[in-house]
Amino acid sequence: MNRARLFVAFLLVVLMSGPALAQRGNDFDSLVAQMNAATQAGRWAEGLAAAQKLETLVRRRQGADNMNYAGVLHNEGMYLHNLGRFPEAVDKLNAALAIKLRNSDVASTLRTSNILVGSLGMLERRAEATAVAERALALGTSAFGANDGSLAGTLSALGGLARDNENFKEAAGYLERALSALQAANAPPLDVASAMDDLGDVYGLLGRFDDGERLLKQGIELLDRSFGKDAETKLNYDKILNDLGNLYLDAGRLAEAEASMRRSLAITRARRGETHPNVAASTGNLATVLEHEARYAEAEKLYQQTLQAYERIYGPNHPTTAIGLNNLANAFSAQGKHEAAAGLQERVLAIYEKSFGADSPDVGRALNNLANSYSDLGRKEQALGLYRRSLAVIERKFGEGSGPTAVAAGSLGQALMDAGQIDEARRLLLRCLEIDERVLGAAHPQLVKDLRAVALLDLKTGNMAEARGRLDRALAIAQDRLGPRHRDSIATMINLADADRREGKWPDALARLRLAAAALNAEKNTQFVRFPEIDPWLIDAIWRVSDGKLDNAAKDEAFGAAQRAHETSAGAALSQMAARFGAGNDAIAGLVRRQQDLKANLETLEKRVTSELGQADGKRNDALIASLRAQTAQTRKSLEDVSAQLDRSFPAYAELSNPRPLSIAQTQGLLKPDEALVAFILRGDKSYALAVTREASALRQIALGSREIVDRVAHLRLGLGNPEAAQSSFDLDASFELYNALFGPISADISGKLKLLVVPAGALTSLPFHVLVTKKPDTASADRFRQAAWLLNERAITVLPSVPSLRALRSFARDSRAQKPFIGFGDPVLRRSPSDKRAGRNVQPYPSYYDGTSVDIERLRTGLPPLPETAGELQAVALALGASPQDDVKLGSAATVTSVSTLPLDQYRVVDFATHGLVAGEVSGLSEPALVLTLPDKPTSDDDGLLTASRIAKLKLDADWAVLSACNTAAGDKPGAEGLSGLARAFFYAGARALLVSHWPVDSDAAVRLTTGAFSELAAHPGIGRAEALRRSMKALIADRSSSRNADPAVWAPFVLVGEGG
Repeated sequence: MNRARLFVAFLLVVLMSGPALAQRGNDFDSLVAQMNAATQAGRWAEGLAAAQKLETLVRRRQGADNMNYAGVLHNEGMYLHNLGRFPEAVDKLNAALAIKLRNSDVASTLRTSNILVGSLGMLERRAEATAVAERALALGTSAFGANDGSLAGTLSALGGLARDNENFKEAAGYLERALSALQAANAPPLDVASAMDDLGDVYGLLGRFDDGERLLKQGIELLDRSFGKDAETKLNYDKILNDLGNLYLDAGRLAEAEASMRRSLAITRARRGETHPNVAASTGNLATVLEHEARYAEAEKLYQQTLQAYERIYGPNHPTTAIGLNNLANAFSAQGKHEAAAGLQERVLAIYEKSFGADSPDVGRALNNLANSYSDLGRKEQALGLYRRSLAVIERKFGEGSGPTAVAAGSLGQALMDAGQIDEARRLLLRCLEIDERVLGAAHPQLVKDLRAVALLDLKTGNMAEARGRLDRALAIAQDRLGPRHRDSIATMINLADADRREGKWPDALARLRLAAAALNAEKNTQFVRFPEIDPWLIDAIWRVSDGKLDNAAKDEAFGAAQRAHETSAGAALSQMAARFGAGNDAIAGLVRRQQDLKANLETLEKRVTSELGQADGKRNDALIASLRAQTAQTRKSLEDVSAQLDRSFPAYAELSNPRPLSIAQTQGLLKPDEALVAFILRGDKSYALAVTREASALRQIALGSREIVDRVAHLRLGLGNPEAAQSSFDLDASFELYNALFGPISADISGKLKLLVVPAGALTSLPFHVLVTKKPDTASADRFRQAAWLLNERAITVLPSVPSLRALRSFARDSRAQKPFIGFGDPVLRRSPSDKRAGRNVQPYPSYYDGTSVDIERLRTGLPPLPETAGELQAVALALGASPQDDVKLGSAATVTSVSTLPLDQYRVVDFATHGLVAGEVSGLSEPALVLTLPDKPTSDDDGLLTASRIAKLKLDADWAVLSACNTAAGDKPGAEGLSGLARAFFYAGARALLVSHWPVDSDAAVRLTTGAFSELAAHPGIGRAEALRRSMKALIADRSSSRNADPAVWAPFVLVGEGG
């Protein structure tokens, strides 16, 4: 069951029951015509205005106690209901009902009662709604008999109340009676089809997918048979298709769900017009299907359209608008955009609290959704508090044994399990399971999730027999009701593989993991991120089953899994760069770049819209939102036009920009004779290294788990962060031990290979591999750093963000065509006190310059130290490369964001930035890293002194090298995070083939010697490659005895080469 469906409302149009006036006139006829037209088009406000005028006329001519007046009140109530003005609707409908009861018009009483039940239900006044419906049922039964067709509407209303309470069995009972009554009365086809729709929908919610599908299709067939080619124009035809799509969605039949939703939307749009509320709702439902298909960009676009329509129709603070906000937030969560999702969920909660009060069920559900977002952000304590509040609200409103209570109890139970509060977690998870078994039945698909939740707790606490029993039952239900390719079936299979792993049943674990991977591939679903554990576990199982003796097929299988585990945004950026330069001609390359820039601009605009939508009432800027939406629409249209042109001109672009994993044979064909590629895969207890050379390949196990590697890397980094210290505290013994752990198992496999291409993972992304020591060091020696057997003594090292990036670099990315050798930017004007001549590259922790997640420019002015030494650094590099130290080095007031953005940087083979770097890893929640350039006296939106990652990505480069000698421009957010910072990713995207980036602040003199040394070596020996040139430059600095500090790794080791090192 898709419990989130209650947030995707399908807005039904209630047909006018126009008053039969005895005294008619042109004014009456005109108003009735206006009401009918407004109803057909879904323009509720226009209909209400006409009904209010009609009320005045009828009251003046006939008085306020007659059936004509009651009819007008009924229609006003209907419009108010559809406008979401439920309290006013209840008043009008109650007034109409009182007149009808006095006049003993039972049939009319039933019609008004049914709408009143809906309004009371929306106000969560369910007891009153039930009383109204039961009174109507009693009146109708007395007047017409228990099985009369006129009772169908009332029975359907009672079924709807039970459905809203998630009492689906009770709802089915009422709806079965309604359908039987209509069929026995030989009711009109429209009424019978509508009853089939309601009952089929509830059957789907009960997990009776076959019964539900049969009824919904019977409803469509009845309309087709009754109305022929006009069937699609009839009321509810599109809704039946919509509900059939929802049933397919819950059953995991995504292709059929999409087809049904698209047909429903097309009919609704043709019949109602683009501005009708049903079009918005149907668009949102289609987006939900696309989201489940992991087509997030398409889903997000449709959710934005739906939200915009809801705001236009209902206003920004309406409960239906909150539905749109919630759905968009869910899409953001699925893509990992947790901050944006939390902001929208906070807005949803505020709307529901204002609309229904703090104790309403909608508030309870909103609290649960907001707790999910906070949990995703790591705000676990806040999330726990919200989960508890949610359960309390839901329990009070629906009762301790209700379906909604099961959802809330399950959410809190899983949060408590994550928090280690096992006993309370078990009690709540078992309670959730017991309720759903009783309410939904023993084989309902929802039980798959419930059983898995308890089983995961069993696995965590070592109750293996109980875990297996529950997982076996869950898998049987999932495969029977949902099919083997449904994500719940796949997830359960992975959980069973985990149980096999824990008990050492490796052949069983491998078989299950292969089945899960095959199911994902069969659905053409590359979103292995849904199951991030599958690839490391698959590699582990392959190793264990083969006892480390893999055949070629097993090696290729492990190699593919490793590449999926290594997917990074830096690798994607490099692939996009390669796609541009692989286009074959400048015109197509420009088109590719245009498409990529439009995508980036669209993402930026959508982020700004989302940020504004999350603002509270007083801070919300509707004019700005409208402007941003207009820009978004225009950008999206331009993107669609460029993409269509690109498909015609460069059909291979999709493969270049989104490459598939390489086989071992393909990788070997890309490697040079003296190269070895090494990819690391880190796991909880054991890790792995995959080594590939031109001649052979191997998978080897590493004795260290991911946690141990995190600790060891952090220990080594402690001794490297201050290049200005007299001597660092770098631990040579620890370095040797880590080298043995990482490279010892593959030493024979890479023997004789002088160049290493390393694809790091986890904490290894924050370590320059050349600081590893290959032989036992003499730590007692005063000259221990110079005597140490550094890995760079033996091999040149290049870092690759991913394995497929090797093909991007070797097959598609041509050499630079730039004619000029060098341009550099440094020594920015920071307006620090002139008395402080030189304070090093950092005197305060970078987080101190932030106000929350935004940079405080004034703190930068007074806090950042000047960098006068970078002037000489850049001029020396320029001179060494044959550039002009005056014209090609931009210093001080010339080193601005404006100059960087306007200069033709694609004319330079080397682009160098020597300045401060503000990196995401040093500021929690920082949205964008940046390089600090000259801070203008009056910052503007175009130039505030910060060359952010998004601004870098918009640059046009054609550079063989981009040098970032700032601080920490190589590492990810923290040890264990993605391998390259946003700065490095942005430079790849802009068009740099290789990056020289630093893991910590670089000593200025060392920066000059290392960079000029590398460039000089490459100029003197063009065939050696960038990585070897950097290695020689580092060795020369270590060998220089003019200063004992030269051999300290804190001085010579910060730079790493990322990208093309050959």
